[in-house]
Amino acid sequence: MKLLFVIIAHITFFTVSAENAKKSKVNEHSSISDNELFPYMAAILKKSSYISAGALIDDSWILTGADALYTLRDIPRLLRIRLGSSNYKKGGVLSPVKMIHIHPHFDDSKPEFDLALVRLSTAVTFSINLNPIRLLKKRRNLSMTHYIVTSWSIVSQEDPKTNSQGHESMEVVKRRRLLTKSHLHPTDAEECGEQLQEQGVNVIESMLCLDTSVGMDPCERETGAPAVLNGVLWGIISSWKSEDCDTVTEPTFVTLVSHINVSSWIHATIHGHRWTRKHVVDYRDNFI
Repeated sequence: MKLLFVIIAHITFFTVSAENAKKSKVNEHSSISDNELFPYMAAILKKSSYISAGALIDDSWILTGADALYTLRDIPRLLRIRLGSSNYKKGGVLSPVKMIHIHPHFDDSKPEFDLALVRLSTAVTFSINLNPIRLLKKRRNLSMTHYIVTSWSIVSQEDPKTNSQGHESMEVVKRRRLLTKSHLHPTDAEECGEQLQEQGVNVIESMLCLDTSVGMDPCERETGAPAVLNGVLWGIISSWKSEDCDTVTEPTFVTLVSHINVSSWIHATIHGHRWTRKHVVDYRDNFI
């Protein structure tokens, strides 16, 4: 009888463990309320509305995507950056924007070089909740891994918690304001290359493809969100998606900060130099 009890207990334990593992795999998104985990995160706001994520890379500079800011590049006064808070509506530091720099090779017809640098009006003071992230110096070939992507995800009107009038419930509104974390796996390299060629990308080695996570809207992108591995910034999520994104499975595209046309542009811009392809990067800055 005692042996039978032990066997039943073991079966129950492994069944529950397997079920929990399955749930963990499916639920790849989670809300973050403690900003100490991601002190580099920046919420880019147009007045008070969230439009894009970004990463603090210096006491005065945010690296983000170009697409969301392209039409605002000449009117930075409309923007605010919230730093040091996992809630884009409150807490931390709210900073005005002095200047927006769009990568010179950005073309909104494709995901290539979808990058922008935002200069804060005044330098921020670092703290446990507010700290820049290091940038990758040289790309490494990795296959079995996952990247951490953090942003304030946009919830569509089809969300099950949205009422019949199209208004979001208070629960959804509160959830949208909190930072979310996703684990995204790299797409097969050959498949990624084919996808990039189809989209007309000229410099394939400047890009990384990540699989769309389970439960994620195939037509939504975590615009401007940093793709991070082991606490190091690998790249920025592009907002680009095809017109038939709802019927064709496509990866999420990432612009790599380690590519020479990116790292040299970042270095030249934050140091007030005119960028050329011959620009030499001083890796003593924030690159590893």
